[in-house]
Amino acid sequence: MEIEKLFIKRMKELPSDATTPGHRLALKGGYIHQTGSGLYTYSPLGFKVLKNIEDIIRQELDAIGCQEMNMPIVSPLSLWKETGRENIDVLLKFKIRSGMDAVVNPTHEEIVTDYVRNVLQSYKQLPLSPSSLCLYQIQTKYRDELRARAGLIRCREFMMKDAYSFNISWEDLDSFYNIMLNAYHKIYKRLGLDNVIDILAPTGDMGGKISHEFQMISDIGEDTIYICSSCDYRANKEVLTDADAEDILICPKCGNKLKKLRGVEVGNIFQLGDKYTKSMGVSYLDQEGKKQTPIMGCYGIGVSRVFGCLLEQSCDESKAVFNLEVAPYKVHIISIGDEQAKTLANDLYNYLLSAGIETMIDTTDDRAGSKFANADLIGAPIRVIVSPKNIEHGVVEMKYSGLQKQYPDTFKIDEVKDKIIEIIKDNQG
Repeated sequence: MEIEKLFIKRMKELPSDATTPGHRLALKGGYIHQTGSGLYTYSPLGFKVLKNIEDIIRQELDAIGCQEMNMPIVSPLSLWKETGRENIDVLLKFKIRSGMDAVVNPTHEEIVTDYVRNVLQSYKQLPLSPSSLCLYQIQTKYRDELRARAGLIRCREFMMKDAYSFNISWEDLDSFYNIMLNAYHKIYKRLGLDNVIDILAPTGDMGGKISHEFQMISDIGEDTIYICSSCDYRANKEVLTDADAEDILICPKCGNKLKKLRGVEVGNIFQLGDKYTKSMGVSYLDQEGKKQTPIMGCYGIGVSRVFGCLLEQSCDESKAVFNLEVAPYKVHIISIGDEQAKTLANDLYNYLLSAGIETMIDTTDDRAGSKFANADLIGAPIRVIVSPKNIEHGVVEMKYSGLQKQYPDTFKIDEVKDKIIEIIKDNQG
């Protein structure tokens, strides 16, 4: 992509509600546009990051046998009445012209359960080991939040990955639940999201037996979490009955003091049991031909919130830091000076494009400082600077961000193409 063709607008005068570094960076960098309170349009630049996040999630879920599907954004209110959830506070209700009472789905337990009860007949349709079926989607959700905040951290409309497992027994659910928990940690590691831990959490409106949240430790977080320094106990404040009265609590597992931290929830998993399958009449025939009710789990990741968290952890609100898997462009080429520099920059650009590497190039006549500032906001992990001085010494200058290893500051002109390919391969997966 030639930088002058990138259709974005960078904001210099920021709105008063842009109170966190990541929110300001999202607006300064032209990643998002606020369409309404808690409602955002993703620019072509922001959408590329969002899709890269989705691709990583898909790859890890497909690897453990989950099947992707797509469910409607709107559903009949009658489905929610079957489970007794028709009055939860974030539910946006309306009546369509035919007269049907409907809702804009904030989550899809009822909708996926309705699908499964119409398809599932036999235990043979639970193909995973342990005996399970897992369906997922990545889709827009809407929750009628009273207060949106921090840009993509808390929106009214947002992108979410929601997955649902249907299991033969609680034992099978326990096993698959742990498989999914491990998959989540792999996802966050590949995304480059730092300081993410899993903690015990309340089940809330979802119901069920056990729930874990995945929290990114951050001062901007709304959630209060407690961590034991002596054992592996970690929990949301709401799990601890007296947490609202004490800053320092005693670990219920080992008796030592708990440390109080702030966190941003980036995912959650629940053991729902038969709350939905029983109330909605889901059944299948087991190996002996007897009718059984499947045991259910659900697993969510806030895709757009992850995007916001990646911007928050960039630390500098004028510089986006992504790894090679998430970045909108892997390489950013900047030419400074004469036509010879432009020619060399274009040659490298065309080579990388032909190799399938998403690359940004800036051969405009802007000042060098302006070009570097734009590159900081775009956040390509590999930056190549071509200038008359560098050419005179037979090299190009290199700068890096978001990579796990250190690499040379310059490469010879005749080897830079191969070296960039090597660095990208060295940082994949």
